[in-house]
Amino acid sequence: MVNALRFTSNFLRDCRGASAAEYALMLAVVGAVLAMSAFVLGDTIAASMDNSAEVFHQAGCNNNGQGTGNGGGNGGGGGNGSGNGDGNSC
Repeated sequence: MVNALRFTSNFLRDCRGASAAEYALMLAVVGAVLAMSAFVLGDTIAASMDNSAEVFHQAGCNNNGQGTGNGGGNGGGGGNGSGNGDGNSC
């Protein structure tokens, strides 16, 4: 028990540079934080992108495939008309 306390005391007072084990521990902590952030933010970003795509999809479908057109006839005659599109714009 005394040896453990002495080791801990010496370890905490050690002013030498960080060892490879300490760098590995820091790297593991940073990696874990990045991985957790990717999982949390990944779902949030995916949901946001899906919502945005749905808004754009609905905005493009407001015309219900309706369209108007002008037609010209042969022999100097002309005509105007309106018609429906194929509805496949959505």
